[in-house]
This record gives sequence, structure tokens and C-alpha cells, in this order.
Amino acid sequence: MTLEASVHAFPLRVIARAQVLGNVSQACREFGISRTLFYRWRRRYLAYGPDGVYPRRRGPGRGRPSGLGAETERAILALALAWPTWGPARLAAQLARPEHGSRRLAPVAIYRFLRRMGLQTRWQRLAVLEVHSAQSAGLLTERTRRALARVQRRRPPHLAAEQPGELVCLDTFYIGKLKGVGEVWQYTACHAACSYAITEVATEFSAHGAPHFLTTRVLPAYRAAGWQVRRVLTDQGSEFRAAFDQVCQAHGIRHTRTRPRHAWTNWFVERLQGDPLTELWGLTSASVLHLCPAPADRLGSVH
Repeated sequence: MTLEASVHAFPLRVIARAQVLGNVSQACREFGISRTLFYRWRRRYLAYGPDGVYPRRRGPGRGRPSGLGAETERAILALALAWPTWGPARLAAQLARPEHGSRRLAPVAIYRFLRRMGLQTRWQRLAVLEVHSAQSAGLLTERTRRALARVQRRRPPHLAAEQPGELVCLDTFYIGKLKGVGEVWQYTACHAACSYAITEVATEFSAHGAPHFLTTRVLPAYRAAGWQVRRVLTDQGSEFRAAFDQVCQAHGIRHTRTRPRHAWTNWFVERLQGDPLTELWGLTSASVLHLCPAPADRLGSVH
């Protein structure tokens, strides 16, 4: 479950709790918030539904327009490509010389211009020169080969699959705590090729819950369709280690993980988690309790 989804689920739980208790003050005391904040959330919820309490994205402003003239920008660009290993400070010192027009520029202004042009690092400037050199002369120096290899390694791999079973993305989702049931979790598997999804609701969140979901829900569904799961992608969660790795190895499945703090790598299943949140678990607590009236080890599954 992503941080943004967890922040979104909190106001929904507060509103649902207030509806069950019939007392706003008591619900606010339980969750440690003010009544003013609660009524602000409720106004947005009543006006726009669950999406109304979604956390607002606060991006950077437009910033100041560039104060550099076209002639100055061309001079900076020419000098930066002529000497691609020079930084903004050295470029500013060279532009102040008489042979370069005696232009007095701050290094930060030069850096902002290079960043706007996509040339803020020496590797990016070297890559531009390498493309020009390859098109004109077709020659690559050993130093430039190493620099290009480093730049290419920094590019994130593209996540894609063309056939069923080639890549299945798995993730867990914390639903909440239900009265008489306890904490409830959702295990979700989404295929990267066709977006076919399998989910299971359970009260167990451990190193044994994830392998159980894989062997009892995911693998039988693909086996019935005549496909073999060849690779699964998960995050760095503890539920996808130890026993989960052993199950993958026993079934000949390659298990890969996302990099730390790179949840968007597993975006197939991360995006899917938002649908149950808004369409199913965003209901009132009374409705959820009606759907799940009694405790059980495995509450059910949805395909």
C-alpha cells in the first residue's frame, strides 16, 4: 500500500467511524483530530465522494521567466558543448572574458539554462556530442564509451510483458480493522500483459500468507488457463521473503523485487489497489461489516 493511498484512507475511516458512533466528537477523540478538520473532510466527501478527500498534490510553481537573451543563450550553449566537462562556475568565468563578449552571469543562471535544455550534467553534454560525432565520423573513443555506458545504466528499465504468465505483479493492501474480525489485508496479483487481476481478502499478514496466496489462488488460475507463471515482481516487503522465495524456486518462478523507495516500478498492481479502495473499502463501516459478518481465516477472493 502506497503512502498516498494510506493518507487517503484515513479520512474515510474517520468519517465511517463517526457514522457508526453517531457522535462526531467521540470519533475525533479516537483518531486524535479536531472537529474543524473533520467537518472540512465531510464537506469534501459529500460534495465529491471519496475522491474529495484525496491528498492534494503540491507541485512547484512556474518560477521566474528566463532573463537571458537569445544571443546569450546561444553563447552559453556553444561554450558548454565545446567544453562539455566544464561546470557552471567555469563557464561563467569564461563568458566574462573579452573574447566571449564580457558577459557577467551568475553560475546559477547558467545552470538553470542548462537544466532547461536538458544539459545540466557533463554526461548529458557528452551524449549530445557523441551522437553528433557518430553521425558525422562514426568514431567512439574509449572514454566516451564508458561515459555512455554509465548514462545508459542510470535509465530505469521498462516494465512490460507480451504473453500471459511472463510477468505477474504482486502487492499487499491494508484494508483496516473490522469489529469482530480484526485487521484485514488484501493480497493482489495483476498481470502486466493483460491487466488480469486476482485478489484475496485475509486476516493473515505474514511470510506464510503471501506464499499461500500464490499457491492457492494465482498459480491454479493460470494453470487452469493453460499458462505458466515465469516471473513475479514484488516490493521489498517482509511477506515476500523466506517462504515466498522457496515457493517461487519450487515452482520454477523467477522472483524479482523493486528498488527501495521505487514503488512506481510495480505500478501495474499499485494502480489497481486504488479501485478496491474507492469502490469497495471506501464504503461505510456498516456496509463493510455487512459484507464480512463473521471472523474467518480467509474471508474470500475476487477474480
